[in-house]
Amino acid sequence: MAEMDDYGRHEVLHMASFLSRAVAAELGEHAQVQAHPEWKALVDQAAEALWALYQAVGAAHLDGKPGGAV
Repeated sequence: MAEMDDYGRHEVLHMASFLSRAVAAELGEHAQVQAHPEWKALVDQAAEALWALYQAVGAAHLDGKPGGAV
């Protein structure tokens, strides 16, 4: 297992934030997705799950817990 450090946690925070925004914007705003409510719901769920990951990692970072509990 790779060593856990603040850089790795920062990388996870960055990617979770970036991917959440990318999924919401690039997929969620696509005309094909907008035309299919069931697809839009899945896109929204994916973006929300990535944002929840961001929040969980950020909370663990503020608590000073390596890895944290998700």
